[in-house]
Amino acid sequence: MLNSGSISFNSAPHSKPTNEFKYLLKRAVIDFFGAIFLIVSLPIVLLINKLIPSKKRRIMVGTHPIVSNIHYKYLLEHGLPEYEIEIFIFEDWLNEKSYYDISAKDIFPKWIVGKNAYDIAPYFVLLWALRKYNGFYWHFDGAILERTFLWRVEPLILELFGKRVIMQAYGADQWTILQSNNNLNFKIGLTQHRKRYFMMDLKKIKRNYMWCKYVHQISGDVRYLPVVNSFSLAHFFVETNELEYNVNQNLEKIIISHFANHPERKGSNAIKVVCNNLIKKGYNIEYRAISGVKREEALRILDSSHIFIEHLFNGIIGTGCLEAMAKGNIVLTNIDDRLIDLALVQDYEFYSDFFDNAPIINVNIRTLEKELISIINEKENILNKIEKSREFIELASKKVKDGFSDDENIKKIYSEAK
Repeated sequence: MLNSGSISFNSAPHSKPTNEFKYLLKRAVIDFFGAIFLIVSLPIVLLINKLIPSKKRRIMVGTHPIVSNIHYKYLLEHGLPEYEIEIFIFEDWLNEKSYYDISAKDIFPKWIVGKNAYDIAPYFVLLWALRKYNGFYWHFDGAILERTFLWRVEPLILELFGKRVIMQAYGADQWTILQSNNNLNFKIGLTQHRKRYFMMDLKKIKRNYMWCKYVHQISGDVRYLPVVNSFSLAHFFVETNELEYNVNQNLEKIIISHFANHPERKGSNAIKVVCNNLIKKGYNIEYRAISGVKREEALRILDSSHIFIEHLFNGIIGTGCLEAMAKGNIVLTNIDDRLIDLALVQDYEFYSDFFDNAPIINVNIRTLEKELISIINEKENILNKIEKSREFIELASKKVKDGFSDDENIKKIYSEAK
């Protein structure tokens, strides 16, 4: 209940016991036969791999249709030119073909994929992947058996087949409600955004802990993962050659854009209110909330905007922010003070200069309006700030790409894969 001082949230049950029982029973039956299928099939595939090893070295990126996979693929192709890199997904629930190379329905007949590619298809996908790929570049929720009862045995299977895995967290695969007590807006945002954030919270914690024990390299958010091999607040990469730099030179009306696809966990409603209040106060701005559109259309909107607001409380910079910089926007986002402190303590020489010079404005709900007014009132500096944003992301991306090419550890990990 808004405008009353009483803040209410959805009080409906997250699930019905009968629905959960039906799902668990269905999953148990499928996975019982799936286990038998694997017991019979895995030794055969293992023997084939030994007798007829694949001549082509391949790495799978996946297994969900998310934009960051596109950029990870570019990095891997640049750093590992001798490998064929493919983005595989189970289902294209976004209907966005540019996010992947191959899906389950491209490989298997309809009776395997069915209405839900996560039912029986994972068992067939696992055999196919063990035969085709040497290594995997996954997200924490991107393993093949992730949605089956057998997810705990997947690391063992991969090791027996000599495969190598690098886990690169993207966000939702590592966020948990129980670990968000220091960020109450984010905690509430997760519970309101999707039921599965609550329903899968305990499993997510256990799953991430498991993968952190077994995979060969981990990159992610130290706030949520028990261990990481690498963490950076400056590891910014997007393939800038694929993001044309278009600056809106018309400053008569300042256009502010925001990806409002996950409004509860980004603070989108508050962002909208702040921008509308500025309009009421007489500032000549236009607010554009981007939601439910294709990637191509979203990028076109970024071409025409001057300012991009990413989120108010996630605490870390995402791909949308980086793409907005590349497209010619001044960016405002929220960076967790704990991460800033961590970066400064661990590498003060680098980060003291970085935070002084990075053209990224750190905001929260209390400072957003002030920072927007500061930008709008200094129109003569807007184009210069936009140019600095593009220059910054170009330089940062080049450094990451060059560093990835020189990363002997990643090369070593995948060179040992069978």
